Amino acid sequence: MKGPEALAPLIEAFLFARGTPASLKELGKALGEDTVSVEKGLEYLASRYAGKESGITLHHTGAGYSLATKKEYDQWLSSLLGKQTPLSPAALETLAVVACREPVTRAEIEKIRGVSAGRVISLLMEKDLLEERGRLDVPGRPILYGTTRRFLQCTGLNDVSELKTRWSGKPDEGELF
Repeated sequence: MKGPEALAPLIEAFLFARGTPASLKELGKALGEDTVSVEKGLEYLASRYAGKESGITLHHTGAGYSLATKKEYDQWLSSLLGKQTPLSPAALETLAVVACREPVTRAEIEKIRGVSAGRVISLLMEKDLLEERGRLDVPGRPILYGTTRRFLQCTGLNDVSELKTRWSGKPDEGELF
């Protein structure tokens, strides 16, 4: 069993090379260490990144742990590297419906939004923000949709249930939330 100071550079190298979030279990398996040791290594790494001498941070969401640039550098980096194409209002609305109601069928999404959602659902699936979650046990067996680990990574959420806890007021009867 290695100490946190010895594990931190290994965790850092693994997350950098991987490029996508890794769960605690995946990190433990890759490092050959138990989760308690890995957690201590992650805490040590996070404390190293907390200072002003680092431009990156250890980011933890429901998708796992990853390395990310600090928020204070977002605007500067966007001006240098360009921004990613944002989702359309229709895509954001569809994503919100799915995140708040998952698992949900296409018909339920369309009923809430009041418009056809087939193309938008396909786009969100191509971007790995939505996934099929099985089929509803009713005649016709419609597909159930839900959000992905990538959605959690992009939003910084640990779980979609956090959307409901962040709601500041009480929704009216029939509202989305």
